[in-house]
Amino acid sequence: MKERTNTLKAALQQGRPSIGLWCSLASALTTEIMAGSGAGWLLIDGEHSPNDLRSVIAQLQVIAAFPCEGAVRLPSDDSVLIKQFMDAGARSLMIPNVKTAEQARAIVSAMSYAPEGVRGFSVGHRANQFGRIADYHRNARANQLLAVQIECETGVANAREIAAVEGVDVLFVGPGDMSTNMNAMGNPNAGHVQQAIAAVHEAAVAAGKASGILAPVKADADRYLRDGFTMVAVGADLGLLARGSDNLVASFSA
Repeated sequence: MKERTNTLKAALQQGRPSIGLWCSLASALTTEIMAGSGAGWLLIDGEHSPNDLRSVIAQLQVIAAFPCEGAVRLPSDDSVLIKQFMDAGARSLMIPNVKTAEQARAIVSAMSYAPEGVRGFSVGHRANQFGRIADYHRNARANQLLAVQIECETGVANAREIAAVEGVDVLFVGPGDMSTNMNAMGNPNAGHVQQAIAAVHEAAVAAGKASGILAPVKADADRYLRDGFTMVAVGADLGLLARGSDNLVASFSA
C-alpha cells in the first residue's frame, strides 16, 4: 500500500494557488459537507476550536473521501502533541505564533524521525495505515507539510531566518493576531500591518517557500492571490453558518 500524495504540498511546490476553508465546529458531519465544496484543503482548527485528538481523527477520515488535503492546526508547538497528531494521520500541520528560526527547527525536529529529528517511533498507527504502508518511516517527510504562522512583530523581524529553515514549507500569516499584536485589533488592513504581511510574503519568496493567509473577505483574498500568496483560506464553517443564518432570517424581517 502507498501513501496518498499530499496534493496541497505538490501544488504549493509548483507555485500553484490552493484555496482552503477553516473547520472550527469540531463536527465530522460539517467537515464532510465542507470537503465536498471543491476546496483544495481544509484546516481543522485545534487552537481556537473545541477539537481534540478523536474529533480530529474523525474529520480526517471524512476528508479522505474527497480530493482535498486535511491540515490540522495544533494549539502550540508542543512536541508531544505533534507526535500524537502525526501518528493519528495529521501530516499537514499548522503551528501558531512561530517567532524564531530556532523554534521552527525544533518543530521540524519533532515531525522527523531520528537521526534528523526526535519524533517517537511506533511500528503501526493510523498515519502508516496500521503498518500497511511499506517504508513509511523512512519516507514520512516526503508527504508532510509544515505551515508556521507568523503573528507578531518578532516573527516578522525573523521571517527570513524562519523561511530558510529546511522543513518549513509555508509562512502563514495570522492576520487577527498580527493586527492585535501591532495595536490595530480587528484591522489587518491598517497600513503598518499590511507592510508586515508583505514582508512575510517577501521572506517566503526569497527562500523559495510558499506564503499563506486567512482572508474571509473576498476582496482581500483576491488581492492576496494577486500578490502571490498561494495557500489562501477564504472562509470558515462557523462564519458561513452564522452569516448565512443571519442573512436568511433578516431577509424575512419587516
